[in-house]
Amino acid sequence: MLSLSKHDRTHSKIQGPAFSVYNALMCITVYPAPDWAMIRTVLLDMDGTLLDRAFDDHFYLEALPAHYAAANRMPVEAARERLVALYRAVEGELDWTDIDYWTRTLELDVPAIKDSLRHRIAPHPDSLAFLTFLRKRKIPVHLVTNAHPKTLSIKMAQTGLEPYLERAITAIDVGCLKSKVAYWVKSEAILGFDPHATLYVDDDEAALLSAETHGIRYLYHRARSSSALPPQASSKYRSIESFHALMR
Repeated sequence: MLSLSKHDRTHSKIQGPAFSVYNALMCITVYPAPDWAMIRTVLLDMDGTLLDRAFDDHFYLEALPAHYAAANRMPVEAARERLVALYRAVEGELDWTDIDYWTRTLELDVPAIKDSLRHRIAPHPDSLAFLTFLRKRKIPVHLVTNAHPKTLSIKMAQTGLEPYLERAITAIDVGCLKSKVAYWVKSEAILGFDPHATLYVDDDEAALLSAETHGIRYLYHRARSSSALPPQASSKYRSIESFHALMR
């Protein structure tokens, strides 16, 4: 799913000091690589972490509003404003990433529209190298995502990354988003990982916070989630622009 905070920055008409603050957040500290001898499991987010979030931002802010505008005979900008308001109304809830919910709400075939744009889906340039690095070390990798299973299926088919993953857990599987501690409780029960020997990378601070609350030890924030936006460092977690920072 798209990041509404990034939507605000991209579409904001406010200039001046806010941009200098944003530029300050782009400074990424270089941290030592993790001690891989201590890590038994790796958990990776999908959108923004393994995959370029530019697709999701385009889909929800450009493509879907265009389809909605055509179906409802209204200007695209008005359609975008209406959809963003609908997105905000369920942000943080399970419906937020449930494309079946959006199919019902918008009366559009959202999975079909997304599938028609699958050529725009792409991993970050460093994702395959990192997955190969982990495979050579024989460290199991699990995908942990808020994405709907239908979205997951489309993206895995397009990117070819599925063979590198032991298993994928979606928000639908466990009944809540990653920002809820219950997601990690249920994921641990399913996957059997040891939180104290697990490394987790995500571009979402709320997900990292709930994972930290659950006890996951090695936490990294993906600062460059979209090729269309500058990197944004976390003020709370160790940020990396690239997986290469971990491959040392």
